Amino acid sequence: MPLVDADITPRTSDYSKMSNEKVLFLLNRGTGMSPYSHQFMPEEIDPQILSGFISAITSFMDEASGSAKTHLQTVDSSDTSFLLEEGDWLIGVLSVSRETNEARSKLRRVVREFEEQFSLLKNADSFEASMFKEFDTFVMDVFLSDRISERTLILKGWDWPKFYRSFDVPSESIGVNKFLNQADDKQSIKDVAQSQGLSLDEAISFASVAFWKNALYLNYVPSDNDLLALSEGSSTILFGKENPLELSPMTIRILGSLDGRRPLSVSLKMLTGKSVKRVLLELGSLANRGYLQNISLERRLVLVNECILSQFFQVCAQAMGAGKASKSLYAAIEAKVEMNPWTSRVRLMEGSIGHSAIDVSMTPADLEALCAAIEILTEDLEKELGSVTGQSNAESMLLAVRKRCRESWRPYIGIAFF
Repeated sequence: MPLVDADITPRTSDYSKMSNEKVLFLLNRGTGMSPYSHQFMPEEIDPQILSGFISAITSFMDEASGSAKTHLQTVDSSDTSFLLEEGDWLIGVLSVSRETNEARSKLRRVVREFEEQFSLLKNADSFEASMFKEFDTFVMDVFLSDRISERTLILKGWDWPKFYRSFDVPSESIGVNKFLNQADDKQSIKDVAQSQGLSLDEAISFASVAFWKNALYLNYVPSDNDLLALSEGSSTILFGKENPLELSPMTIRILGSLDGRRPLSVSLKMLTGKSVKRVLLELGSLANRGYLQNISLERRLVLVNECILSQFFQVCAQAMGAGKASKSLYAAIEAKVEMNPWTSRVRLMEGSIGHSAIDVSMTPADLEALCAAIEILTEDLEKELGSVTGQSNAESMLLAVRKRCRESWRPYIGIAFF
């Protein structure tokens, strides 16, 4: 049976409001031009108007601060927040209903990739839009790879035929349009794949392209391996006594258990029967609207590096004794904290490594710095172990730990991150 509940799945007229992300565009600081943009929903928003708005803001900030960098991260309007992410010569702008670290992290990746791929455009005053086709595929993957799975529902809406169109590649056009014609509204990706004789990967690919071209909407439904966390500032609403979002008690219970460290499957163990379907749909709706988020790439890499440091610490404890291993780690933190204050966020608890101190105020850049700090401490421990077992042995042991942690986290983080 399709994973559908009429009380939870949005009404047809509400489909266009389902994406927390509204518009993405990149602004060249030097020329003021916007070489790339994407609208997540088929709304009448002119990216050039938005780029002019952001350009005016950044110009004002430059004049006010006298700095080449604005350091402005968010511009709020009545019902939209504009996330700003600065590169060397680009400013990435993403308009969202609610600000999340997940959205900002994806914006950072897009800005970095564009500057790397198209460095020759830094001083260009014109460009061909066709040159960004492969980059557009990259952006689609960044925003959809963790938001579409076998449980995701496709929502065609009453007016979907007007979005029936040709795509860039003829074979793609035939495949996507056949997919759209034969798929039922509110059908899961898994059910569509089975009914049309497609592999799951094929169905996900067709659905992704159709969504990216605004030919259908996607109702995200979390997978068991998703690492979920509350979005910044959402707890007041999610746990308010008035329950303004009319969440079921079981969904609220699951929300209270989410820590951004354990896969959703761990929390779902407390549920039984039909309640699982309802909770999954409600969690997906919250993620679509920005109240809930998949943890960012930077935070995922922190978890992997935590695993490496923790397991390698145990290797060191066995080789040199727990007391000496603890002293070595404390000494490493003491020596590095002035150069890299983020090392102070690493916790040593009862002879083992505890979780690093992570809070909701930490930006993707902060998490990236914490990840690097954990790596620095791990390398210092490797040197200490090398003095006891020999450097080559220490390197081999650390390599084995890294491989083991990466393999154990791969189902929750993805192959592309390693």
